[in-house]
Amino acid sequence: MGSSYSIKDLEYLTGIKAHTLRIWEQRYGIVMPQRTETNIRFYSDEDLKTLLNIAVLIQKGWRISKVADLSKSDLNNQVLNLAMNDGHYPSQIARLLQATIDLDEPTFTAIMDACIHDMGEHETFTKIVGGFIHQVGVLWQTDAIGVAHEHFASNLIKQKLYTALDKLPAHMASAQNPGYLVFLADQEMHELALLYVHYILKAQGQPVVYLGQSVPLDYLEPLLNDRDRWKKVISIWTTTPDKDSRQDYWNRLEEMLDGTPFWLSGIGSQNWDGKGHQAQAIIFSDLKSMCQALHEEAIKA
Repeated sequence: MGSSYSIKDLEYLTGIKAHTLRIWEQRYGIVMPQRTETNIRFYSDEDLKTLLNIAVLIQKGWRISKVADLSKSDLNNQVLNLAMNDGHYPSQIARLLQATIDLDEPTFTAIMDACIHDMGEHETFTKIVGGFIHQVGVLWQTDAIGVAHEHFASNLIKQKLYTALDKLPAHMASAQNPGYLVFLADQEMHELALLYVHYILKAQGQPVVYLGQSVPLDYLEPLLNDRDRWKKVISIWTTTPDKDSRQDYWNRLEEMLDGTPFWLSGIGSQNWDGKGHQAQAIIFSDLKSMCQALHEEAIKA
């Protein structure tokens, strides 16, 4: 069974204002929402894919009247051509999202390989993959895609990231050259965003110790005792620690950090009202804002 979306979900995921979408429905019939028993609109996976494609063409300067005349096949082909040939970021991200929803590995891999060939690994990961990870996070958070879809995309991108990371020089974190300690909490398995942070830091020439997923605090404590070695500690909370254990987890981690700056993002960190966390932890609303802050910090250094 496919996912369903409210008109506000589509506004957030596609960038098309709800008011505009209603006008397009009435004037052009671009999508035909279904209605609940209480007469509330809802939209399907196919509607989302159609609107992602339309948003791409509108951003490229197409008029909606021209887009509305395209068949679904022609609409897909126009966006696919942009993604494969024109180096147009939104279209590439949109096609990766569609391939994820369809579990279409050949198309997903072809777009990734074309991007790397045409613009290089660094631009592909910073411009395409970064935006895609953010969108996948939104889709996962709103139940628009399931765990299987998220794992499908994550594993394909992780293969590319591992290859790119192997090509970058490594630098050892030390008291003379402090670096970043990067990890996920115990039982947290959603690694893709953290791996992307690892790539961003390593591409900037920063010393990074990457511990990866599911790191118990007991294992972390001996490393944090060597405080002069770390500029910052970075983590992403998605499902762990859960709401009931979050404050206890933070209380223990804060004691271990003992003043070392802690940067945090992920949907599990949002709307966290834990006492005292503002004093030491900086919480970013999304991966994009965290990576932008890392970029700005590198420029100032």
